[in-house]
Amino acid sequence: MHPNAATPVTEVAFPPLPERTFARAHSLAQHTTPVVFRGLAAQWPAVREWSFARLAAQVPDQPLQLVSGNREQGATRLVHSTLHRYLQSLGDAGARCDDTPYLKEFDLLAAAPQLREDLPHGPLIPRRHLQSLRSWIGPAGSRTGLHCDHLDNLAVQVIGHKRWHFARPGIVERLGRVAAKYDAWAILADTDLGTLASMQGACADDFFSTELGPGDVLHIPAGWWHEVRNLSASLLFGGFHGPTATVLARWARVSARDALHRLGWIAPGNCTCHGASKAPRIAGASRTT
Repeated sequence: MHPNAATPVTEVAFPPLPERTFARAHSLAQHTTPVVFRGLAAQWPAVREWSFARLAAQVPDQPLQLVSGNREQGATRLVHSTLHRYLQSLGDAGARCDDTPYLKEFDLLAAAPQLREDLPHGPLIPRRHLQSLRSWIGPAGSRTGLHCDHLDNLAVQVIGHKRWHFARPGIVERLGRVAAKYDAWAILADTDLGTLASMQGACADDFFSTELGPGDVLHIPAGWWHEVRNLSASLLFGGFHGPTATVLARWARVSARDALHRLGWIAPGNCTCHGASKAPRIAGASRTT
């Protein structure tokens, strides 16, 4: 069971007026702890109008690589599908299993640039910050294992609901549960957050949780450990960001390390980017390794 600490993630409620919410978000997004802005994006066209069926009709049927299971703590298993077919499949509310495929860190706006006006993410990002916009799209039950990111993230819940669990920076390191598994832009834990919270030396004040619904925005500072599970079919739109100098310095380090990984000199066969075993057959997807 995951901890649900008495002290929740900080929450800020906003009236549905974009000109007011954007102005306040610039100052609040600098918090050093996770912050939920309830209803901040409630008036976005994407939040008010999108469905998986509507998206399926608007996007090209381009090839996709999906993640099966919990690649952060388990084996990396990848399956192939296409964007149109995958979005169509998410309309089936009964489709759920622990190995449900998940579309992670997908550049939705590159695939369908016409959707950009429905996702006015730009005003949420602090000025003079570089950003990378990605989407996480998947059915109920799909999840992301415990990890922390190298950059801040402003995540907008567009469709569905997600449950987030957090642990303070440093606790995974202090308890010796940092994984050897390689990920280019994150550090992984070798356990789940519930197990971590039950370990000797863990403190209840180090753990937090919250739930996001359509229109909610979550600010996650770099270094905060978190794991996420979809409570329903979900589309989350996230913007990793940081000051220009910070992002460029991190990009240089990541690029150098990633080149060594792809040459087989760092964590060969133990990473989130290459499949290590065959994935099970799943409707709407084909096998890969």
